[in-house]
Amino acid sequence: MNPANTACYSTHGFQVFRRVLSPSWLQCTRDAVASIIRQYRTNAPLAQRNGVSLGEFSLAKPERNPGIDGSKLIHEPYIIGDMLTLDRRFVSLLSEYPLWSIAANLLETQAGNIIFHYANLTRKPAGIGPAISWHRDNENTYFCPEGDDFLRLLIPLQDMSQENGGTAVVPGSHLNHSMDKHTLDKDAIAHPDVEAGDVLAIHPCLLHGGSPNRSDRERDVIIVQFGIAGARFRFQEELETGALHTRATFIAL
Repeated sequence: MNPANTACYSTHGFQVFRRVLSPSWLQCTRDAVASIIRQYRTNAPLAQRNGVSLGEFSLAKPERNPGIDGSKLIHEPYIIGDMLTLDRRFVSLLSEYPLWSIAANLLETQAGNIIFHYANLTRKPAGIGPAISWHRDNENTYFCPEGDDFLRLLIPLQDMSQENGGTAVVPGSHLNHSMDKHTLDKDAIAHPDVEAGDVLAIHPCLLHGGSPNRSDRERDVIIVQFGIAGARFRFQEELETGALHTRATFIAL
């Protein structure tokens, strides 16, 4: 990894790493994702327990998915978690060394000190995908260390841009904790273009969000949260498969 990558992440709070994952990795991941989506749509208990319905989400938060009738999308998944339990292919797919190496370099530690927190599939299907509100990941109450020694890697399975509801960011907002997410200047917002096979790294204090997907292009993203071994947690829900494992123990699952 070029030291400039780390400097960019430190300054702007995000970084796009190009062509990290191979076409064969992408195809295998898409196949595994199709499998867990089928499980959700057919009411498989584990998928249902670890998923969020796009229909129920749209009914509960209509402002996030305007013009969409959520009652017709009850069996369509928006988020699916604990993916390793639903399809064992994700063990090898998420063991890819470059993912752990990116986390280690940005968190300024050895790769052996990096642990997996969790991963999920977050979907914005073509034409009906909801908005994601402006937020910082260090505000989450699901799985959050006390400090800021963690990050999320966003791995799009299709090219991601503003057109299909791609992740938008406010560069430098990780250094300004007083910045109000409700009064953002649109000129301060950036829309990184991230191609399938690229990885977008997000600092936990960076303001980011995304608009609805009203395009004819899918936007499926795998989100992986990594941290440093030994961290204390402010919030820690039931551990999913692989949680708190280093890469060596992750591979051995």
